[in-house]
Amino acid sequence: MNRVTSIDALRGFDMLMLCGGAATLRLLLLWSGDGAMPEAVAEQFEHAAYGGDFTCWDMVMPLFIFITGASMPFAFGKYREKGGEHWRWGTAWRVLRRVVLLFVLGMLVQGNLAGAHAEHMSLFCNTLQAIAEGYLIAAAVLMFCGLRGQIITCLGCMAAYWALLRFVPFGGHAGGVFEPDCNLAIYIDHLLQGRWQDGTPYSWILTALSFGALTLMGSICGQLIRQRQGLRTAGILCGIGAAAIAAALLLEYDTPLIKHIYTTTAVLWSGGWCIMLLALFHVLFDCSGSAMSKAAMPLQVFGCNALLAYLLTEIHGPHGHNIWWGVAHPLVYGLAGRAQEAAPLVHAALSLLLLWLVLLFLYRNKTFLRV
Repeated sequence: MNRVTSIDALRGFDMLMLCGGAATLRLLLLWSGDGAMPEAVAEQFEHAAYGGDFTCWDMVMPLFIFITGASMPFAFGKYREKGGEHWRWGTAWRVLRRVVLLFVLGMLVQGNLAGAHAEHMSLFCNTLQAIAEGYLIAAAVLMFCGLRGQIITCLGCMAAYWALLRFVPFGGHAGGVFEPDCNLAIYIDHLLQGRWQDGTPYSWILTALSFGALTLMGSICGQLIRQRQGLRTAGILCGIGAAAIAAALLLEYDTPLIKHIYTTTAVLWSGGWCIMLLALFHVLFDCSGSAMSKAAMPLQVFGCNALLAYLLTEIHGPHGHNIWWGVAHPLVYGLAGRAQEAAPLVHAALSLLLLWLVLLFLYRNKTFLRV
């Protein structure tokens, strides 16, 4: 796949925040504010409560799903060029293999798969599995439909999910109920997963329609970038993003914005901001000459090995610490301890720097973990 600077950099920015960038920034703000920070700012570093306002931290997951879609037109273009007349057969195998691996890795990260105790495992519980669902839907559309078909399918997924949640009765309840433990999406998860459901108000099975729509949003935007029309593309992206945000604000009068079950309102809201971010990164790194393109390298280091960085910082051992903490802590705790009040900040910053240096070594040696 031909690398696209803006897409790699945006993926890297998202991963940087997840792998310690947000935590380091939060500690920096606390340290500079003598241990305090405005409540409105502090809320942006936490997930919103069910039905609460969408926070910056809530953008991490949809941005991953969106960026997966944005990179797909480039990869599928390569499959089409090299696969010949029957390119779809080889592509279908790649897609199915990737979906299975992402699903298993998701169980490994949050589903207690490594514990080998079935009673403690969860089937659907992780962002990687949401990516797998969205990728599967978008891949099927990309293999058989052009841009118009992708737009129609994206809108169709959102409309179908909205109508199902809004009008279909379930378990003795009328349609249109959006309570944490009483809505159609979570009802279907309980019904189909049984004891394999993770016990949270997050839904995954019916919500695949939302994940598919968000992935297709990314795919549509990726195709616009692939046309290489520079600032004109950025303007179109800004227009689409603004329209999606406006649609979310209008739809909220009918359907609440709930990211736990990814209502259509939440898809439009988060997708709109994802598109705006992509437009910004496209202007900064694709349209501003070689100097700015080179400036994207620190983010590309994370973006080109996003899966590896995610697994290192999200897979936790029996004592609650992630894999990377076990590597970095023995190397930085002594120096961090000398910083006294700033010790947590120094520890987080040095751990993040060490991770970046490892990923930089892999980046320069063109070694990437992919599925």
